[in-house]
Amino acid sequence: MIKRWLWISLLMPNLLLAGQLLAAESNTATKEVMEAENEAESEIKQAITAATEAYQAGELSQAVTQLDYAATLIRQLQAGELGKLFPEPLAGWQADKVDSQAGVAGLFGGGINASRNYHKGDHRLEISIMKDSPLLQTMGMLFANPSMATMGGYKVKRIQGHTAMSKAEDNHQELQMMIENRILLQFNGRNISEDDLKAYAEAVDIEAITKL
Repeated sequence: MIKRWLWISLLMPNLLLAGQLLAAESNTATKEVMEAENEAESEIKQAITAATEAYQAGELSQAVTQLDYAATLIRQLQAGELGKLFPEPLAGWQADKVDSQAGVAGLFGGGINASRNYHKGDHRLEISIMKDSPLLQTMGMLFANPSMATMGGYKVKRIQGHTAMSKAEDNHQELQMMIENRILLQFNGRNISEDDLKAYAEAVDIEAITKL
């Protein structure tokens, strides 16, 4: 018993120090994120002010350039916030960092998208979210006509009150959901059960994504 308490007394300071270091690292990361967001917000305000001044001076091209820049920064903020809305891994699963980006208005219509990979052993799942992109118009037509989906081998179902299309081929599972004709959720899994796929789909905070 004495030896046990001796080991505990020796280890406790190290454990406390490790906890303090982890907390400090977390606080530093949070501070850096907040500083980056504040800097982006400041740049957005400056760009809008510059656009207003250019417009009042009759410099229309410069006004458009500044507004496009402000819109790009706003979409980048949206992409960052979107990355925070992915579901946590199911029990026994692990998840990688979120990959998020904002599309350039001239090339991709200004939409935002993000993705995250999950894994458990040889089970794999990628969840991707695309929002406010003109590229979704074609997909919207498919969701509006379920018969087209069934011809493509998809099964139509409802998840969280929204239309979803699922498809299974060999060890591959696919699930897609269209929200308000402007948000596409895609779940692409390998060696994943239908129950786990559905659980991830039901864990997505759709309401928060639509409000973003």
